[in-house]
Order: sequence, then C-alpha cells, then structure tokens
Amino acid sequence: MPPTLEQIKNTAPSEQICEVLERDGGVIVEDILTTDQLSSLNGELDRHVAGLAPGLRHPTEEEMIEFYGHSTIRIDGLPGKSDTFIEMMQLRHLTDAADYFLLPNCQDYLFNTGQMIEIQPGESAQFLHRDEDAWQEFPAPRPWLEVEAMFALTDFTIANGATQVVPGSHRWPLDRVAKPEEIVQAEMSAGSALIYMGATIHGGGENTTTDERRRGTFLGYSVGWLRTEENMFLTVPLEKAKTMPVRIQELLGYKAHRSIGVVDVGSPMVMLE
Repeated sequence: MPPTLEQIKNTAPSEQICEVLERDGGVIVEDILTTDQLSSLNGELDRHVAGLAPGLRHPTEEEMIEFYGHSTIRIDGLPGKSDTFIEMMQLRHLTDAADYFLLPNCQDYLFNTGQMIEIQPGESAQFLHRDEDAWQEFPAPRPWLEVEAMFALTDFTIANGATQVVPGSHRWPLDRVAKPEEIVQAEMSAGSALIYMGATIHGGGENTTTDERRRGTFLGYSVGWLRTEENMFLTVPLEKAKTMPVRIQELLGYKAHRSIGVVDVGSPMVMLE
C-alpha cells in the first residue's frame, strides 16, 4: 500500500499523537488553531512581511540560497513579533510530544527555531532533508533530537506546495534515499498542523499555481544541550523577552541546562530581572 499521513482531530489525546509519531514520524492534527488565532497570526505576520522580497537575505553558505528558495519569503524571531506565536509554542499537542520524545535525552528542551515560510507561485520543490541534519556531525545512532510542527496559515494543497513527507523515514539509516513512491504531501486546511520528528525526511513542495501563496509557520523544540539553529538572544529583543511568561523565557534559552548556557557561572534568568 502507498504511504499515508494520518489525520486526527485536535481533541485527540496526546498519547495518540505520540503513538502515531512513533510509528510514522509525522501526523496531521486538524484545526489545531482557532479561527481567531489563525486570523491574528496572519495579521501579525503581514506587518513584518510587507515589503520583503523573496530569497535568502544573508546566507551563511552558498548552498543555503538554493535550499531556502528563490521565490520563498522567510522571517524568524517570531516570539518577538507575534503574541499568537507564543500561544502556539505552548499548545499541548506539541509540548506533550516534546516531553515524550526529548525529555528522556535531556534535562529540558529548547525552542530551536521558528519561521514563517511563504512559498510563492513558481517556486520549485525543496530538496528532501532531515531537520536534525543541522547537527550532521552527530554520529548515528542518534537519540531523538527534535520535535517540530508546521502550521498551515493558508490551505496546503499539492498544487501550491504542501510539505512533502516520507512516513517512516525517521527510523531509516541516515544514508537511505526516499523513492518517489514513498513521498506524500501534507494536504491540510488552514489552521491545521503537521507535527513531525526532526529525523523525518521532508521538504517544501513545488508551487505550480500562478496566484496562490502557501503560507505556513513552523516551530521546533530540540534537546537542551544542543546549540539551537536560531540565535534567540538576537532575534528576540531582551526587553521583549522580559515581558514573556517564564516558561517561554526558559524555552528561549534563559534557563541553564546544568552547566550549559550559564551567565556569571549561574542562572541566565537573572538577566531578565
């Protein structure tokens, strides 16, 4: 049988979400955002996207230009740009999955990165990858390093670039390449989310439309002893961080992981006082 992505209701217990993630490496949770949250988030992001041109603005490596796309707009620093995004960070569907998969491997996990990704008409498909390959020096076998979610802020369709996913690939050897028949696309309505493991092979889809922008927002949590992909101390202003809930401050990195991330040989939380 061809692979599929299971879709479950937002009322499903966290145990069911974790069970499907354990089996498939990805699951779609329907209507995870309320209508008000979806509207607020899009409105908050609109203000930051206005006037931005597609493409990578400050590439760290040449190959990242192609990876991030020539017709795709991306922004990060979302906890400092959107109050609704902070609500998303605390959704139990995602945090319970992070508790289940990551806490056996760390004292606490961190907010790894969050981006708004708007795939515009004519964008080609992103090459398939594992997000945890950001730490590609980490040898196999790896523990679970990352749990993530892609939230659909517009309808995700095959035509406009719904995320490509390879179910089951989170348990594959790192050198195994996905065959075309093993790839599915995460078609879902606006307000739904694809929750997936950092070890799951995936990538943005091709936008073959002439007039549809596929907008999504993803966020991920990684074990607390890894350096995060996004530098939260620069993308989220300190004065803004001081106003956030304590748990969000911890997730942004103001909580030491034992002796990692300390300030003056002690807790960095003192910087927020």
